[in-house]
Amino acid sequence: MNPIKIKFWGVRGSIPTPGPRTVRYGGNTSCVELRFPGVPPFIVDAGSGIRELGKELLRQDTPVKAYIFLSHFHWDHIQGLPFFKPAFQSGSHLIIHGCDEPDVELNNIISMQMDPIYFPITIEDMAADVEFKNMSEGIYSVEGIRIDAKFMHHPGYTLGYRFTYQDRSIVYICDNEPFNKDWEKPSVDPQHKASLKDRFESYVDDKEAGLVEFISGADLLIHDSQYFPEEYQKRVSWGHSPFTYSVDIAVKGRVKHLVLFHHDPDHDDEAVDRITWLSRQRLVDHGYKIPCEAAREGMEILLR
Repeated sequence: MNPIKIKFWGVRGSIPTPGPRTVRYGGNTSCVELRFPGVPPFIVDAGSGIRELGKELLRQDTPVKAYIFLSHFHWDHIQGLPFFKPAFQSGSHLIIHGCDEPDVELNNIISMQMDPIYFPITIEDMAADVEFKNMSEGIYSVEGIRIDAKFMHHPGYTLGYRFTYQDRSIVYICDNEPFNKDWEKPSVDPQHKASLKDRFESYVDDKEAGLVEFISGADLLIHDSQYFPEEYQKRVSWGHSPFTYSVDIAVKGRVKHLVLFHHDPDHDDEAVDRITWLSRQRLVDHGYKIPCEAAREGMEILLR
């Protein structure tokens, strides 16, 4: 069976953090490359890490074709697109997937990022053939790969993705936090028809059960693990998880490999080391022995 290759090009959350404090894990924001046999690359999120990936793709002899899956549109997940060199190469073909916002379509969201007020090059300057495909919660198929998309617990419209190829699954959940009754409020009008915001930003009893089902049995879970628990208590509702939740949800979902992701910009390499060690200890306490590691720029994982 041909392996699936996963490579991490950006692992940081919120803002790029270059410098001596982040050398080992890296300072670029979210970008993960998935290589399925015989299929153009799947790129999940377009943070600053996509810049180096773009240069790597241009080293191949044939025009670049790639599928880009955006989880959401906060800066740290799209800021690399204007610096993705294949987008400016004639002959390249990019298919960008993501969720429309209520009043703004996907292509306009990306175009707004490159408005001349903010950036000197517009989306119209991209020489590549760029397609935009709206995704919502549901099941899709791209190049024979099954893709399950599910809204996560994060401000705004944020998708988690499950990619399945020949019974092997990779789940990518970059921004997500625990469901917490103490601060979430349901719609005040029980007759009110729930909007998407009501459904995914308000508390519903079966939310965690749905998440566990979504990740169940995955060969690899990449999950937001931004905080220590004491940090999370001061940042409830920001849309990110303490590492304890990442571990606990991995155990409940019986996943086979956990990667801690979306490192806090204020965490140096030693802090990420400590989160990794504590996560492994928590898995031992659960009696659930699986590989657990912190995402690192340049790190590759092979699923066979």
